Amino acid sequence: MKKWVKTLVAGLMATVLGSATLPVYADTPAKVDFILDWVPNTNHTGLYVALEKGYFADAGVEVDVKRPPEGSTTELVGLGKAQFGISFQDSLAKRFAGGLPVTAVAAIIEHNTSGVIANESTEIKGPKDMAGKRYGTWNDPIELAMLEYIVNNAGGNFKDVELIPNQADNSIIGLANDMFDSAWVYYAWDGVMAQHQNVPTNFFYFKDFGAELDFYSPVIIANNDYLANEADQAKAVLGAIKKGYQFAIENPEEAADILIKHAPELKDQRDFVVASQKWLSEQYAEKAEMWGHIDETRWNNFYKWLYEQKLVEKDLTEQAFFTNDFLGE
Repeated sequence: MKKWVKTLVAGLMATVLGSATLPVYADTPAKVDFILDWVPNTNHTGLYVALEKGYFADAGVEVDVKRPPEGSTTELVGLGKAQFGISFQDSLAKRFAGGLPVTAVAAIIEHNTSGVIANESTEIKGPKDMAGKRYGTWNDPIELAMLEYIVNNAGGNFKDVELIPNQADNSIIGLANDMFDSAWVYYAWDGVMAQHQNVPTNFFYFKDFGAELDFYSPVIIANNDYLANEADQAKAVLGAIKKGYQFAIENPEEAADILIKHAPELKDQRDFVVASQKWLSEQYAEKAEMWGHIDETRWNNFYKWLYEQKLVEKDLTEQAFFTNDFLGE
């Protein structure tokens, strides 16, 4: 990801955000439920900015951002228990194949920032080096297929990777306590955490070892009936969220403080949260005005790969499971 040219972007963003007008749904705020995928973290900052800055209120909607209850966020949105939620393109695949009525309506991060983190002492610097070492796995079929793909393509033998169930509270604790040598993480949280906790690590991205692995993770999803019946409201909600993430792109430290205000359990980790936010704010979108946009080719390349690997029974490229129509211009 290219670094932002701060002075130029500052001027552009001031113009964009200063002149932006959000679609307004109603004079009396309509109530909308939004379920997170996990505990609040920097993936979610734009949502809390939209709450704190009044972007939802300005758009005529009252959005309740909820931590996930028992049960999958994706299924709850599909069942109509909430209008919006957060999911991931990889974990959505089998739900789409099974007919779950949800649609991806925005990409929170433009590219796949997940990859393999390894204890530096193991000298794992790339996929080939994982052979003969311990990998802390979630035992997810797509996870293991991606690993096999990049290890074997790099000239290693995936059969030589020792798979260890990842039972650590987080993967950095697992590495620090020698529970395993490497694990799949998202750099903005665990990668930055390793730096902050002085755990020496190496890291490499899945997308750097296969363009088809540059999938969208995470994404905002919405219930299909809701999108059909309340299109204007959905546009109002997404417009406010987009503005929230645009603010976070330009103001990472203030955005991090807003996240901490809404997730006070993070207040004792402010330095880490700010560092995570500064890193991720450069990853949300290379062009702020394009935040949330999903590229059809990249989306379909990943699902084509899943089908070719027999990880889904249905060719998911034959139907559109995402839309950019609710993001506005």
